[in-house]
Amino acid sequence: MLEYVINQNKEVNDSVLLKNNFEKLNSTSNSYLRKNLDVIYYIYLADIYSKQFDKVNSKSNQLYAKANKIVKELGNPGLQIWLHTKFGFYYYNYSEYQKAFPHFMYASRVLDTTDHSEIIQKSNVYKLNAFFFGNVGNVEKSKDYLKLALDYTNNYDKEYGNILNALGALYYESKNYNNAKHYYELAKISAQKNHDQIRYAKILGDLALIYCHNKDFEKAIAYLKTDIDISEKENDERNVMFANIRLGKIYLNQNNITEAKKTIKLAEEYASTKDYLKSFELEINSTLLEIALKENDTQEELKLRRKLSDIESHLEKTDGKAIIDKINWDIQKKNFDYKFEAEQEKVERSKLLKNALIVIISLLILAIFLVFLALKRKMKIKNSDYENKVLLLQIEKLKSENKLNHTTKTLEDYKTYLSEKNQQIDTLNKEITKIQSSNSHDIETKKGELNKLLSSHLMTEENWNNFKELFIKEQAEYYNFLTINFPNLTNSNLRIIFLQKLGLNNTEIAHLLGITLDAVKKAKQRLKKKYDNYDTLFQENSVDD
Repeated sequence: MLEYVINQNKEVNDSVLLKNNFEKLNSTSNSYLRKNLDVIYYIYLADIYSKQFDKVNSKSNQLYAKANKIVKELGNPGLQIWLHTKFGFYYYNYSEYQKAFPHFMYASRVLDTTDHSEIIQKSNVYKLNAFFFGNVGNVEKSKDYLKLALDYTNNYDKEYGNILNALGALYYESKNYNNAKHYYELAKISAQKNHDQIRYAKILGDLALIYCHNKDFEKAIAYLKTDIDISEKENDERNVMFANIRLGKIYLNQNNITEAKKTIKLAEEYASTKDYLKSFELEINSTLLEIALKENDTQEELKLRRKLSDIESHLEKTDGKAIIDKINWDIQKKNFDYKFEAEQEKVERSKLLKNALIVIISLLILAIFLVFLALKRKMKIKNSDYENKVLLLQIEKLKSENKLNHTTKTLEDYKTYLSEKNQQIDTLNKEITKIQSSNSHDIETKKGELNKLLSSHLMTEENWNNFKELFIKEQAEYYNFLTINFPNLTNSNLRIIFLQKLGLNNTEIAHLLGITLDAVKKAKQRLKKKYDNYDTLFQENSVDD
């Protein structure tokens, strides 16, 4: 919104109209927004007064000071940058470089440390800062700012050509004439595309310097004359003066004293009317002094030397070489101070970071230790739960075995014993399946107690022999039936037959023998194929297969 307000009012040159515009905006704004709008209003009103007085004046000074006071309270970096850039350029425009300096230094420092998204009027802010730093000799900073200004300027905007032109001037000052010409030509195309006649005229004047450097004086003069013609039509007296100074110097260089004197005098007419043009007046009178020396005009020479002395005295306080040198020194000093402050901040941040890292590492070590203790305790509980579970199952097994051992050991006792064993095997299988899908599976993998216990439930050779002996003793008639009718029965066959005769189903038989259910069924199928009378094998058995 601030961008919109700034853009809508930048061409307003009437203080009454400006006031009306902002009164309408204030009537629909909250108190915070009104303060932001007041800053913009005071800046634009200050600009109107500066144009009216055409010099640094008390009204503009007071308005900028009021805007600055509000900005300090608001803490809006984008508005701070814009204010100090405008304040600095106000002084810079009237050659008050020393007063402009602190504002541009402040704007530049905040500009270099603020996110681009927060900067208001990016193109204009970068451009105006570039103009100041370029004129006081900080060429690289000026180039950087101008290139940033280009990034934020639409190439259909007249300012685009202005920025390209300024880049060309910087390269020219650095004696990089190829790059200077490149940017001047780009600026010329932009000015023509945007129908910016006065910018086009100024670019012709700048290109004239390139042709002078290449000793093509005829083309340089033609360009400067066109520059003057267009500037006169556009009523840009300052640019007419500027082009006449350049043209007069070329005439003097070609020893055309008459044209040189006439052209330089035209420039002097305008320069002498403005205090802030003293630096141009110095250049004009220096050129006139050269002409007086060539003409051996002693009286004119003396007059001009006195005049130059007065101008130099004035420039010592505004935009003379001494002032620019001092500003350059101050810039370097300020930059050093900023770097020193930045280094100090870096050291402080480093200390804070180091302390923070020590605290974080200490907390991490403590956290790791606590996690380790928690995991160790959890593991201990898991181990204890596992061992308790194994122990309970072992006790159940021992109870069954002790019960069998303390009986007369009949087939009925064995039947009860084997039934309990099957229940324990079933429980073990469920526990093993359960533990494999839990976070305790690694304990069973490592110790294997449940699987060992499961294996211990299987019918061993000794258990089988004891069971077989008892079975034959109690079921002698059935055993004789088997030996007569089913010759060559193996121990494996007898195990399945005896257990089924006792009343166990296929699943229970598989559990006790440690084989699969399919293996039991296949064993029975093989018996059926081997013996034609298989149907009589279990005829006395009531258990359903």
